[in-house]
Amino acid sequence: MEVEYRSALLRRSSREDGKGKHETMANLSALPEAAVETLRSSLAGKPMVEAGAGLQITRSLPHGHIEAVYAMAKGLGFEAMLGPACRERDVVMALLPARICAPSSKLTTLS
Repeated sequence: MEVEYRSALLRRSSREDGKGKHETMANLSALPEAAVETLRSSLAGKPMVEAGAGLQITRSLPHGHIEAVYAMAKGLGFEAMLGPACRERDVVMALLPARICAPSSKLTTLS
């Protein structure tokens, strides 16, 4: 039975006094082959994922509807009802349009 050994080393090379100098930075032999190849490609400057290749836009909403709800709430005096200017008032004013425009979103408020 023949055993095949594989080693992958991360090395840095430089020149001193006209001679090549090599320094081993890391032993990558324990990593899977795919991870080593990805690292090689990355260090060579190749992109791992082409721009837009792994993404698909399913829905895109304009931000104008959020601004409209915020402006209306501010115009109706909702901001003044919340009390003096403070961080909490700003958070509530930011959550209000989010809650109105996407009431079922888990990210709008914490229960």
